[in-house]
Amino acid sequence: MTVLLLTLLLGLVACTPLYVVHPARTPALNLQGPPPDVVIFSMSGRCGPPCLAPRDNWDYLGSRGTLDRLADVFTAAGYRVQVSGYASNAAATFSSEYIGGPQRGYEALRSDFARVAQTWMKAARPPRLVLLGHSQGSVWLHHLARVHPYVPVALQVDLDGICVAWKSDFGEGIRELGSVYGDEPSPLQACDAFTVAGRTVGAKDIVWPNVALDLEVQSKRLPARPGVSGGWPVNYLFEVTPNVRLDGTRTGIERFISSREDHSAISFPNSDALAWVAGKAAAIAQQWQAEDARLDRIKPGR
Repeated sequence: MTVLLLTLLLGLVACTPLYVVHPARTPALNLQGPPPDVVIFSMSGRCGPPCLAPRDNWDYLGSRGTLDRLADVFTAAGYRVQVSGYASNAAATFSSEYIGGPQRGYEALRSDFARVAQTWMKAARPPRLVLLGHSQGSVWLHHLARVHPYVPVALQVDLDGICVAWKSDFGEGIRELGSVYGDEPSPLQACDAFTVAGRTVGAKDIVWPNVALDLEVQSKRLPARPGVSGGWPVNYLFEVTPNVRLDGTRTGIERFISSREDHSAISFPNSDALAWVAGKAAAIAQQWQAEDARLDRIKPGR
């Protein structure tokens, strides 16, 4: 009897998802309705053990409330906000027995972004687009901005953008998609090197010309007692290269190095990293309000 109960218990554990995905509470992207004032696209990164990436990657920025933390800043400023979160995978949709529900990957993001560009962004007063990425997710979003040079991005937020295992994780999935990218650079090139102002810079560290502002967070380099967002005293992975423009300047770019948070901890809504991002985003929202007021004086009615 004891053996039978143990067998049943192990079977139940094996069927339980490692990750229970919760939807963001901010209104979801609704391309069938009227445009909001702000659209935030977020892309999460590589999942940690015992999961198997990219099969088990999931939208943790949306699930754990990080996406909502950023959205709340713009909502508090009086803007109507819609959000859409994605998991680090080349496919449009994918699922795993370890994830509680199907996930949407880069191909879904690319499709949604293109639809927004072809519809809402053609309006007289289009929504402001915001990109929020962590780890590999930041790499996907820099590539997205690169291959859509005529789509303005009001703000990009990078949380420790990392290229670790990029081609080994996504090479097969990208190749399986065949010619969907047409003439645009393949995501396999998202971690390629560029020469910027005489030095070598990774594509993930370039803030492309269509991106107005960039907030970059990097996790701690030295051992330190973890903060309220958890993590380890010693960081296992961190970004060190500062983001730059194609001309080598840092125009419109601000950087914060979190002295007590590791690579994972900076992605939580209660982190020092998100407190810094939220503070900067609030100031940016005030700038937007001033811009909107000027436009309203020129042409009333939004």
